Amino acid sequence: MRVLEIAVAAVFLATAIVFFSLTFSDDFDVPTFGGDVGPAFAPRGYLLVWIILAALTLFEAVRRSELPIKEIGDLRRTLLASAIAVGTGLSMLKIGFVLAAIPGFFLFCRTLGYRNYLVLILLSILAPLAIWSTFTFIFELLLPRSPWFGRL
Repeated sequence: MRVLEIAVAAVFLATAIVFFSLTFSDDFDVPTFGGDVGPAFAPRGYLLVWIILAALTLFEAVRRSELPIKEIGDLRRTLLASAIAVGTGLSMLKIGFVLAAIPGFFLFCRTLGYRNYLVLILLSILAPLAIWSTFTFIFELLLPRSPWFGRL
């Protein structure tokens, strides 16, 4: 479990650092409506807390780590799941949320050990559609769209 703890803490720390650095891009450089702070103030604050907590978790996990051989499989599985999550996120920009989330959800669950294929296939189709419809029709926030299927 310690290898898994180290891997997860390292991924969280790296993700938070990347997100924090993105808040300094031109996308966040927009005029405010007379307020004292810009739109990047709150995300930077939350991300700083995230960075500190992830760094403390990583430090604590490394400090008491012994890395037994049997936990190397957990590390590989964690890295593969992280790669699937990153690949799914990047493919959402090109093919849309629904078309990227269906195989991404399936592969992610399969990597983490879920083996009931009937349930996994149903969940892989229904969960992204439910998330998409919730964001589109209830929250009225559009997720990345497919270039081939209009609203999806």
